[in-house]
Amino acid sequence: MDAAFALLEREGEDALTLRRLARDVGVTANALYRYFSSRDMLIAAAADAVAQRLYLAIEQAMAELPRDTDNKARVRKLLEVYSGFAERNPTLYRIFLGARREAASELPHPRYHELLWPMVVAIVEPLTGADDAPAAAVTLWGLLHGIWSLRQADVLGGKKPSEIDDYAFDALIQGLRALTT
Repeated sequence: MDAAFALLEREGEDALTLRRLARDVGVTANALYRYFSSRDMLIAAAADAVAQRLYLAIEQAMAELPRDTDNKARVRKLLEVYSGFAERNPTLYRIFLGARREAASELPHPRYHELLWPMVVAIVEPLTGADDAPAAAVTLWGLLHGIWSLRQADVLGGKKPSEIDDYAFDALIQGLRALTT
């Protein structure tokens, strides 16, 4: 995966093929077919490795928060970690979003794409309650992805990314509170 990530960062997703990766690591393409049955499977494996990095970053950030950190601050930290990860790793983040589910289903466990979801729901749940946590988590993810996409397109209307993050986070928290009271 390190070689795949390096190739992705240098040349983008189109360059990530089994033949090209095999050449970069000094093996035959047939050798990689033992691990990846197709390019889609290679992309899915790369996406899951990205998900693992994001999962571990969120896990570490949550563990570093003081025990008495309120729920709003935990969700805020989640937003910062996720947003920062996407901003620092745009090519990897695109791979993370683009993996095909069919290919990902062939990956061995644990599948970090699948582990991220319950982690995010658990962080949001204390603010929303169990029934609303999944919808709130999807809303949070959509908000984060939308802001990232606007940054990538450089269409923030002259606003600094941090201003957009702060406004979006405050609006989300106010909305969640309004729904749960």
